Amino acid sequence: MSAAEQDAPGWAAIDDALARLYPGQLPHQFASQRAYELDGESPLPAIAVYEGARPEHWHYVTYGLSELFEKSSGDPDVSGFGFELTMRVPRAAGEMAPPSWPLRALQGLGRYVLGTRKGFDTGHCADLGGSIAAGIDSALTCLACVPDPLLRKIGTPFGGLLFLQVVGITSDELAAMQRLDHEGVVHLLGELDFHGITDPSRASYFADPRKAPVLRRYQLGVLLER
Repeated sequence: MSAAEQDAPGWAAIDDALARLYPGQLPHQFASQRAYELDGESPLPAIAVYEGARPEHWHYVTYGLSELFEKSSGDPDVSGFGFELTMRVPRAAGEMAPPSWPLRALQGLGRYVLGTRKGFDTGHCADLGGSIAAGIDSALTCLACVPDPLLRKIGTPFGGLLFLQVVGITSDELAAMQRLDHEGVVHLLGELDFHGITDPSRASYFADPRKAPVLRRYQLGVLLER
């Protein structure tokens, strides 16, 4: 067992899952100097960013909402809050460094979880009250959470954790999803975009002639069930 596995076995378990998905790839690592201090800009200990393909994108993964160093929670089957957050955003041709706005977005969500002690769950949706990408004018002012389509759930020495992907959505998409149960939200978003990429430049899927029928079909399905 390496020193890292001995000192931070939960961290090592996340690293192992990512190494299986991205063999041989060295991620961009963004470590916090003030981990778990809620008045700081980066309360989560770290965020790793990998280069995803088909389509080209950046894949962000948090460290710190699960138990990284030792077991402190009372449930032996669940590590910390039971999840880490992920996000996928487009990667432009030739782009060598990942954009910083997803780091701020994920750290902000991490601050909320650590401060309120309230977690997110599959199918959770929320209105952010502004652009998901700080400093960028975007129609994506809401979010939905789904299991990360490629990482899913893993076991760690401190219990299981789910990689929960944050997907940026528009207000009219949120309104449509609020009529669905959690499973419906997951299936809808997976059908709209398997990878769940958050592109701040995109318009509502209701304006896309290929995507709008998918949204309307799910809405109609809800109406038919009533």
